[in-house]
Amino acid sequence: LVDTCTRRWFRSSSTAMFPKQSTAAPKSYAGWPMPSFFNEDGCKAFGDLELEEDDIIMVSFVKAGTTWVNKIIHCLVRLDESGKPQENLSGSADLGASGQIYPDWLPLEKPTDPEWAGIGPGGMMGKVDFKDLTSQPRPRLFSTHLPAELLPKSLASKGRLIYVMRNPKDCLNSLHYFRGEAKDGWLGNEHGEGSLKRYLSGVNAYGSFFDHVPSMQTYIDTKCSDRALVVYYEDLKLNHDEGIATLAKFLGVPLSPEKLQVVRDMTTFSAMSGGTVGKLSTILCRKGVSGDWVNSQLSAEQWSLLDQAFEEKLGNCKIAQPLRAWMVAPPNEGDTVAKSATLETSN
Repeated sequence: LVDTCTRRWFRSSSTAMFPKQSTAAPKSYAGWPMPSFFNEDGCKAFGDLELEEDDIIMVSFVKAGTTWVNKIIHCLVRLDESGKPQENLSGSADLGASGQIYPDWLPLEKPTDPEWAGIGPGGMMGKVDFKDLTSQPRPRLFSTHLPAELLPKSLASKGRLIYVMRNPKDCLNSLHYFRGEAKDGWLGNEHGEGSLKRYLSGVNAYGSFFDHVPSMQTYIDTKCSDRALVVYYEDLKLNHDEGIATLAKFLGVPLSPEKLQVVRDMTTFSAMSGGTVGKLSTILCRKGVSGDWVNSQLSAEQWSLLDQAFEEKLGNCKIAQPLRAWMVAPPNEGDTVAKSATLETSN
């Protein structure tokens, strides 16, 4: 287990690694806002990547449960039936064990500069290049926030797609507090226009939730409907074991009771936030709950702006409809949205 001092370092370092946000994304590519760590070469290489039949592309919008679902998938494909790491794996077998590594952040080759810290803020994702990511043992796992149009072209005929979705109100709430509370606040100040307006206007990294989701709906419908699975964060919170089993079945991975227990134990919020599965998940996991948006400083009228955007952009979007259950405030004080909603996993 990670000792108390190390856990404290993990938590305190997250603020230093992720300076408080207050402005639009600093980069742009193909019309989409991108984070400061975006690497155009890596993004292009990912789009041109020739996938294998068993490759896994996990896509999610920002703060939709990326780290959690990535860890579940990594456990499913890298542990044996006893729940122990598979032996004699070739390539970068442990790549991603601590957390996702975004292909669009990677250089094609490692810089020769000895001072290079690695990928991401503070080098948190390690000294990795695109070649390392593609040298994973099969099945390879690629996790990204990229929109549908920037996914590998070959995904239209090969590979499996997993799209992770979450109530957009919780995505916004989590993003607002992710780097310490945003400098421009919820509604704006001298530092910027505020988290609510930035989220609705789509100027944050990877654009708008309300553009990302319909792009994925169209992609799934037209490119890989028989090779795609939609996973809902709230559903996974309600039934962890069933969600793990659903993913295992989709991926064609055997799941013994022993392995299920190990995967479950390794992917609880306490395990991931406490540092027992790696530094990256400790930094990226905040609360791990559903319905926390009701505790924010925004009024019902202000939250209704997201409801309006949902109706305008996603009112007829099939994969978005299950999210409605969690976008409604609970009927009684103290109840969570998750407690008051039920949902079946949609494929």
